[in-house]
Amino acid sequence: MIIENAAGAYLGPTPRLLSAFRLTKTDPHYDVLENDTIRLILGKCSRLPDDEDPTAGRFGIDFHRALPPFTGPSGFTCDWGEGPFPVNAFNFARFLPRTIRFRQFTANLAFAAQTPAEYEAKRRVYEDFYRQIYGASQPLVVAVPHSGPVYRPPDEYHPFPESEIDAWTARLAVRLDPPRLGKTSPLLVSLHSTDYFGVLLDIGDFGLPSNRHLAEIVEKLNTAFAEELAAVEPAYREHATSYTQLRLQWKQQRWGALTPEHLANISTASRFEVMMLDRIIGDCIRPEERFTYDGLCRGVEAYWSRGNRARLSLNGVFSGRKTANLLNLEENLPQAGFQSAVQVECSRFLAQHHPRLAAAIIGRLVELMSER
Repeated sequence: MIIENAAGAYLGPTPRLLSAFRLTKTDPHYDVLENDTIRLILGKCSRLPDDEDPTAGRFGIDFHRALPPFTGPSGFTCDWGEGPFPVNAFNFARFLPRTIRFRQFTANLAFAAQTPAEYEAKRRVYEDFYRQIYGASQPLVVAVPHSGPVYRPPDEYHPFPESEIDAWTARLAVRLDPPRLGKTSPLLVSLHSTDYFGVLLDIGDFGLPSNRHLAEIVEKLNTAFAEELAAVEPAYREHATSYTQLRLQWKQQRWGALTPEHLANISTASRFEVMMLDRIIGDCIRPEERFTYDGLCRGVEAYWSRGNRARLSLNGVFSGRKTANLLNLEENLPQAGFQSAVQVECSRFLAQHHPRLAAAIIGRLVELMSER
């Protein structure tokens, strides 16, 4: 139904998809497809700030981050050992490619810009993306902001650039059957994929008061899809264990240690990844093994023998609460008439190999939310 590249990035719709959806907007950054029930907003540009082609009008924009100031304070600073300096679009661009190693930039700002004109061009694209969300008339809006291809070649600052693709997510969005929505709509789903170690699919509540029932809903989903998820878990276990241990091996060999303190001035992105892994497997290993290569690898293996291990989780990977603050969702969603929003982080394994199952879970999630 869609055209994808070998890495799972969205490239465009097929004629079959266009028989089911109207293509109401297309540009180098995203496509908007809709019918009477669902509006899909599928990202086509890279989220990396130096992965762009200005001559083709294609910028590097992370739509799931805040619109930055061009210069001046943003509320964040970065210090890689030379003193703190403001995190803004100009400094993001001025220190590229080094800045993409630091989450102070990548976790907070939507784009980098070297000139006021470049800033304004990217700001217009960013704001139009959100007009497509907040101006929708459908009861369900599904935004897939990171599904575009990455063309940036590997280098010492970002050796795995294609890991920035939320791979295979557009195929989930287009496979969503029109849900049987109850009285509580419209709803927004922000759809992502991840290779962080852990559950097959995680739901983030964005910290919204309207999502107080999500724990109960996730429990229902775990029960309803228990048989199907159990059937795919052995293959996922093999994939996730191998992938995670290979990444740990690469970091250990390159940087010599995996402690947060050691990684802080090298790559806060890698520091974050290792700390996420420690949070998931922490009670599977002895305290003295934390943040050691051998200990983390043993923990990855031991995780699978843990009892009462959920296959779907709530706020287990990314809650979306930081992003909700960056995007001011608690104020913007009600103003646009939305009843609620959730972030869905689907494992790339599930999205690639079992998209219909993943789409069925997301569809049922939306139905249960709409019944509240």
